[in-house]
Amino acid sequence: MISLSVCACGMSDSNMDIYEKIHNYYNKMKSYSADLDLTVYSNKTENRYFITQKTILPNKFYNRATDEKGTFSVITVTDGTTTKTQANGSDYSITVPAEDYLNILFVNNFLKAYYASEETSLSVDSSLIKSDKTVFTVSLENPDITASKVSMSFDNKTLSPDTVTVYGKDGKTLATAKYENFKYNDKIDESVFNTD
Repeated sequence: MISLSVCACGMSDSNMDIYEKIHNYYNKMKSYSADLDLTVYSNKTENRYFITQKTILPNKFYNRATDEKGTFSVITVTDGTTTKTQANGSDYSITVPAEDYLNILFVNNFLKAYYASEETSLSVDSSLIKSDKTVFTVSLENPDITASKVSMSFDNKTLSPDTVTVYGKDGKTLATAKYENFKYNDKIDESVFNTD
């Protein structure tokens, strides 16, 4: 078990280590939007999806996933009380309680799982020449899901999320996603979270 405590009281950013900077930055986040280039690996195949995420903390989420050819899309919206999933803009949709919705690809959901877990790790990749990354890794303890571990890297200069990798119980990579166009505290029209 790893136990870390962070107190950023009275410290300027220049006095904080990278862990404290990331923790402080995301504690102040009220919303964000981002695009992800996601690759899912299964049975020797690779499927690529383009994701648009929007969130207003603590519990409003918008996730639009489109396949590589642009022929199929799924939109999932959580308004804080319910979740609605709609495929290809059809009138058919599924609405479920928000408590059942957890998407580890959302930065705030990942960090919530990371800080709540007793099985975490932190590493800094200084082998990269232009910009170093800090990688957070969390073990998932839910026996009902295929994933067992998730890593998310953050750019040490911008503090923006860079990539996320999901690992299966056998240690193989299930999915990787690259974050693009990350907008911290983005002004998001709340109508996108409508589940009616």
